[in-house]
Amino acid sequence: MRRSNHLLRVLGIVFAFAAVIGSVIGQGILRAPGVVAEASSSPAIIIGLWIVGAIIALLTALAFAELGAALPKAGGMYAFVTRAFGERTGAVVGIAVLIVMISSVAILAFVIGEFLVRLGVGGGKFGPGALGMMTLVLFFLMNLFGTKVSGITQIALSALKCLVLFALVAAFFVQPGAVAVAEPAVVRTGWLPFGVAILVIIGTYNGYADLVFYGEEIKNPGRSIPRALFGGIIGIAAIYLLVNLAMLHMLTPDQMAGSEFAAADAAGQIFGPNGDLIITGFGIVSIGAITNLSLMSTSRGVFAVARAGVLPKSLAYVSKRGVPISAMAVVSLTAAAFLVSGSYLTLSSTSIALNQFLMAMAIGTLFMLRRKEPELKRPYLVPLYPWSIILALLINVALFVVFFLQDPYYSILGFVIVAVLSGIYFLISTFRGANTETADAQEP
Repeated sequence: MRRSNHLLRVLGIVFAFAAVIGSVIGQGILRAPGVVAEASSSPAIIIGLWIVGAIIALLTALAFAELGAALPKAGGMYAFVTRAFGERTGAVVGIAVLIVMISSVAILAFVIGEFLVRLGVGGGKFGPGALGMMTLVLFFLMNLFGTKVSGITQIALSALKCLVLFALVAAFFVQPGAVAVAEPAVVRTGWLPFGVAILVIIGTYNGYADLVFYGEEIKNPGRSIPRALFGGIIGIAAIYLLVNLAMLHMLTPDQMAGSEFAAADAAGQIFGPNGDLIITGFGIVSIGAITNLSLMSTSRGVFAVARAGVLPKSLAYVSKRGVPISAMAVVSLTAAAFLVSGSYLTLSSTSIALNQFLMAMAIGTLFMLRRKEPELKRPYLVPLYPWSIILALLINVALFVVFFLQDPYYSILGFVIVAVLSGIYFLISTFRGANTETADAQEP
């Protein structure tokens, strides 16, 4: 192929931080406090649970920091697994990664559509699916202007997201506040809600690993990727703690417990009917930032898999401005197809346990590469290796088991879809190889 299958290294450390923050902070932080408060009415315990979630995220990020710095390749996890376990295993993982990521793009676009419907966009003529597709078209067109422009757009969206949150926190803190509970119950109704709370909190931290998909585009990835991962997660944790402290200032844990949208309840006390409008506006900005980044990340995944020959190599085409246009078009069209068919919900359900399995596998890949390629240049080394990584692996394997047991039908279905698509790929590649050998044999 021509040099049109090369990405451009034009993204700086600011984009890297914006990518971590933009891919993580969403509606979860405004909804999760109600679930967490069901576990305990003690503000100290509630804050402690959020700190535990941050620690788990930092532990998991250790593996991505070392791998992303040592192997700054488009495709992220696909590139790591291929290097450690070979092309066949890499192909299977690449297919699994794309299933998870494309389903994420579809569900995110639908959520934006729901928010737009709540704001009255379209005057009732368009549903969430149609508005979600329009959003995909908008982000696709924005990305055509080039990787630099996409990076600036993501920085702006992430900054706006943080500003809105800070403004909301400030508005909460200037209020008189709720009356504190004299003797809060450490354990409200047993220990099970604590497990649910941790799962929900971990969900609000997910998304930072997408940064490694930009390994070929970030300047000085050996330094920028680890710094952005850890700095971003610590910054997100600080924001989450501020939001929770602000909510605990406005509402008692008992008022928060069981609320599907604790932040909306608190905002309603200040802004009245406009509170829902403010929260909906934040939802459009926050989920919009995640959707744009998810579209960018997924297109890099398609590009990497196509460049390796798992998908048609025409999908590895990159424009002069550094945009993998063909890959991005395929991602947008596929996500739109899932929206039209309504299968995005099923696909999203099948991806939950599958995604967690991939996270655990990425951590296991670090062990394999340490043993297989000890001489590999590693700009960042995991501290306290191997114990820190063993702990991260155990935590993520446990999370996979929990997600699998919560919904075994859809979990198994996800792995079946990966197996079927992988089988089709291997059959095609075998047939293609046989035809190549026959053609070579017939040459004089």
